[in-house]
Amino acid sequence: MKIARALTATAVLGLGLGAGPLLQAEAQQNNAGLEVYSGYCASCHDTAAGRAPVRFTIGQLGPNAIVQALTQGSMKSIGAGLTETQIHDVATYISGKEPTDPSAGPAPLANPCPKADPIKISANGWNGWSPDLANTRFQPKPGIKAADVPKLKVKWTFAYDGSKNTQVTAVGDRLFLGSTGGVVYSLNAKTGCSYWRYDAPAGVRAAVVVDKFAKSPSGYAVFVSDMSVTVKALDAMTGKVIWTSDKLETHPAAMLTGGAALHNGVLYVPVSSSEEVAAGRPGYICCSFRGSLVAIDEATGKQLWKTYAIPDEPKPYKADKPQLGPAGAAIWSRPTVDAKRGLVYVATGDSYTDVDTDRADALIAFDMKTGAVKWSNQVTPNDNFIVANCYSPEAIAANSNCPSPMGPDVDFGASPILQKMANGKDILLAGQKSGEVYGLDPDGGKTLWKVRLGVGSPAGGVEWGMASDKTQLYVAIADTNRPNGKPGLNAVKLATGDVAWTTPTPRLDCPQGKRCPVGQSAPVSLIPGVAFSGALDGHMRAYDAKTGAIIWDFDTTATPYDTVNGEEGVHGGAFDATGPTFVGGMMFVHSGYPGVMSAGNLGQNLLMAFSIDGK
Repeated sequence: MKIARALTATAVLGLGLGAGPLLQAEAQQNNAGLEVYSGYCASCHDTAAGRAPVRFTIGQLGPNAIVQALTQGSMKSIGAGLTETQIHDVATYISGKEPTDPSAGPAPLANPCPKADPIKISANGWNGWSPDLANTRFQPKPGIKAADVPKLKVKWTFAYDGSKNTQVTAVGDRLFLGSTGGVVYSLNAKTGCSYWRYDAPAGVRAAVVVDKFAKSPSGYAVFVSDMSVTVKALDAMTGKVIWTSDKLETHPAAMLTGGAALHNGVLYVPVSSSEEVAAGRPGYICCSFRGSLVAIDEATGKQLWKTYAIPDEPKPYKADKPQLGPAGAAIWSRPTVDAKRGLVYVATGDSYTDVDTDRADALIAFDMKTGAVKWSNQVTPNDNFIVANCYSPEAIAANSNCPSPMGPDVDFGASPILQKMANGKDILLAGQKSGEVYGLDPDGGKTLWKVRLGVGSPAGGVEWGMASDKTQLYVAIADTNRPNGKPGLNAVKLATGDVAWTTPTPRLDCPQGKRCPVGQSAPVSLIPGVAFSGALDGHMRAYDAKTGAIIWDFDTTATPYDTVNGEEGVHGGAFDATGPTFVGGMMFVHSGYPGVMSAGNLGQNLLMAFSIDGK
């Protein structure tokens, strides 16, 4: 592949960005990309069918992120039918830039830090998906008081490629974050300058985690899960690879989306999949992926144990069609560690076939030493789903992979939360895309209570995550563009499941011809007295934890920013998949999630750093 360079305006005419002189070679390459796009992509992305982003939105990802999606990410089932040249051409056509050549090595840092102080892990950091292994997403000592929240202003911004980029990990004065463009960055928390970048072999979507590490020159390592289904240990000071694990799963649709949980020298890594997307292709033999939890030795990267969420191997189950099952139960989110009980909890995705399994749409408890399943609780049976048109007799006849009946696709994308309540008892909390929230007994998994907060849909309901203190659970509901939907933020009492308050997402004026979704699918983050929840319209809002009143509302799309790494006029975008990180009096959040913002919305990819009065 060639070194990146911007194409002339006509080369991106398909994106509606204008026209101008064009070299013959560029025209030929653009036509080749258009041909691939028309044959493999247009049927979904020209119409934004289902959950597919529109073409302009994909272009905002950058060329490398498009290549990663087709080779390692959620679109690799489509990319499997393309040559390397075709992937290069379509990425160039959609983004207007050529992908960089991985063999050329990492690009030079645009804003290098003047020096690198020793790594330190502070007690008040935000290390991975949550500050704690219980996944409460509660930062007890953020360095920001509730009264100061209305004074939060942007201090600096950092632009990068990709879309479903990682939540920020913050330890000491360091930030660590990955991107679906395939780059992991280490930045200074106060200024945004860059210590290093690591060009991963695949996109990085899962939050990274940092730990003391004797084999690292700096004494610390960064553990990175990437879409090649491997985990890597990097030196925290330099970004150099210390070890790389074997593939955690050989299934071609496997991927890693949830962050690893690190406890007592063991990394617990969840394995997810894009097979429900692949199953939408006629001719694909569906389905054979099973979600799993893998335990890895932190010191060596060697696998200690692996347990599939579905214990039975997929087998042919229809005499007249080459279909397999059971399959599914992908694990999208970070596991939850219960050291007291010696358990690791996960929440699973839906089933892909008609073969019954009681492990999809379920909460599962694993023995942390052996991987043995101690208990499971399936809250929604028969949620058999693939990403395809399976809603008419004609469509079902055209695609033999269609489950019958088609499930609602209301699986779990959010990590379970283990919380000790004010009365001293433990409770396990889970939020589902159905819009329902559950309180479970961690001793056996019995459902103690459940409450419906939204109507639910394939896009949530509860999509990516909740937050909790000892008295309440803070639950964001997406219900994007759903009739009778209830998008907004809710507080639920832990002891009873009763709703303490509900604050609907504010409805803003939407210019004609634009998509203006208002759902709140991003994970909630919590500091004492204040819950933070981002919306698909690009607004980050802070809510009084007692009343639900909105005390701060910031539109990340309204103002163009000149970033610390040299990009000019970059806007924020939708909030989805990741939430704010609070450390040392600052808030760090990724703004931009192409897929829900149309061409009429300004939406790129910014890491935004906020502080009191921007100081």
